[in-house]
Amino acid sequence: MAYRFYAMDFAFYNSMGVYKFEARCEMLKEIGYDATHLSVWRGERWQDAAKLSSVKQKYGLDVAGVYVVLDLSVGESHPRNEGILKLLETIEGCSTVELAIQSAGTNLSPSDPAGDDIAVMWLEKALKICERRNIDILLYTHLSFWIERHEDALRLCRRLKHPNLGIVFCGFHWYAVDGENLSAILGAVAPYMKQVNLSGSRRNPHGFGNVATIEPLDEGELDNFLLLGQLKKIGFNGMIGYLGWSEGGDAYSKLSRSLRAFRDMERRLEANPHWAELELLY
Repeated sequence: MAYRFYAMDFAFYNSMGVYKFEARCEMLKEIGYDATHLSVWRGERWQDAAKLSSVKQKYGLDVAGVYVVLDLSVGESHPRNEGILKLLETIEGCSTVELAIQSAGTNLSPSDPAGDDIAVMWLEKALKICERRNIDILLYTHLSFWIERHEDALRLCRRLKHPNLGIVFCGFHWYAVDGENLSAILGAVAPYMKQVNLSGSRRNPHGFGNVATIEPLDEGELDNFLLLGQLKKIGFNGMIGYLGWSEGGDAYSKLSRSLRAFRDMERRLEANPHWAELELLY
């Protein structure tokens, strides 16, 4: 089975700015991606969300998801947080919202379960909208955020037990946080894992968060071939994406290289699935 492969729009950001929405879609279609993706951050790019409804018709691309950041340390009613609920009420052309929870309150460290009640209250409100509109919220783990580990996302999913709540497995953020227990983590989150994103990476103090680099899929020390093999082993059949954040340079070239690298990994695994059955050190 060939995975449907998308590119997060992070790949189009660099120190000079960000490519226009239309150019991003045209490039992805020409390169051969199956879907595009949109980041609205904390509300900085709400205006682009209105363009999603026409993406399929104009470009022949699906929309894999919209990435948003929730920060409850500024209060649930802050315009940035209220904007996420408005997005859930109005979005068209996309049924997946990737939610990174930067903070569930003040003075909380990453992974602190003391924030669970606050986060659950907000999620319950958001999920009522999702039920009506058939939208999935996928919890997005992120280095240094309150939901930093996949175990944090799993804790909330198990507590809420809601069919519209799931998890994005983020290869880079798993690797950057500790890069351990891959098979155990994938097995645990499998019932809730609806999407995956991948990145080339290597540990480097000059990388993202002063921890690790984010690179094309044909670069770095992180073994994405092994990771993909583990995803196939547990029967994951959702969409997989390319992260691309903070890479800079020629976006078209790096997107092309990453798609080729991903399809090559798929080809090798299809022909030789036993190659990914290693004795894992973590």
